[in-house]
Amino acid sequence: MANDLGERGSNFGRLGSGWQGSKKARVEGSLVPTVSSLIRKRALNPGAWTRGSWGWAYEGEDRPYATIGYGANLTNVESGWLRLHYRRNEKAVDYSIQLVTTRPNFGGLRWWFICPLVRRDGGPPRRVAKLYLRLGATYFESREGYGLTYASCQESRNLRGLSPSSGR
Repeated sequence: MANDLGERGSNFGRLGSGWQGSKKARVEGSLVPTVSSLIRKRALNPGAWTRGSWGWAYEGEDRPYATIGYGANLTNVESGWLRLHYRRNEKAVDYSIQLVTTRPNFGGLRWWFICPLVRRDGGPPRRVAKLYLRLGATYFESREGYGLTYASCQESRNLRGLSPSSGR
């Protein structure tokens, strides 16, 4: 018997015919600096030069599992930058990320990273509040630049409530 597509022997509803999940990489497991957290930690200090290092530690541990050195110049609102230096797979990595500002309606300044990734579609550089160093990558980039997604976006709506982390 033919199905709606005019083919014989439909696979609809058989084992393995359902949603198999996305093949996209996830943000979970990435190192994620945010402009707001770096300002709170005084790594980015509007009106000043700063330098130092920051790290990521597992909950309950004192020693970081990843550390990154930085230098930042936010003395000029029009041309701020953040320079990152670290080692990845025994190779020294050293580059700068441009910082720009916008003026929110409620006043003050909001700082943004300019994603260092050149866009495949030829569009303008992305202005982002977070950068990601995904597992196995060398450079911090935007979520969109890496094509990252969230684990929750890859779950079936029918199964979300069954997760032990859902609080049910």
